[in-house]
Parts: sequence; structure tokens; C-alpha cells
Amino acid sequence: MAPLPVVDYVIVHELVHLDEKNHSKTFWNKAKMLITDYKKHQEWLKRNGHLLRL
Repeated sequence: MAPLPVVDYVIVHELVHLDEKNHSKTFWNKAKMLITDYKKHQEWLKRNGHLLRL
């Protein structure tokens, strides 16, 4: 399982998509307001995402 902060990031990412349909600058600004260190979680997913299973 991913660390809980990474899970939180994924949830926030998807919730922001309810308002912003693409990954525009506005999208990332909104995501950053909710999770200021989102880039750290993106990096974790890039390095470890292939290890996750549903």
C-alpha cells in the first residue's frame, strides 16, 4: 500500500478534477492549495507506482 499522504494526494488530485477537467496551471494551483508538497507525492508515485496493486 502507498503511504497515507500519497493516498491523500491521489484523492485530492481526483477531487480537483471535479472542478478542473485537465492538468492546467489552474488545476495545479488548486491542488497545491490543498496539498502544498504534492510534487513529493508525485515523485513517490513515479518511483513506486508500478509496485501498487488493487
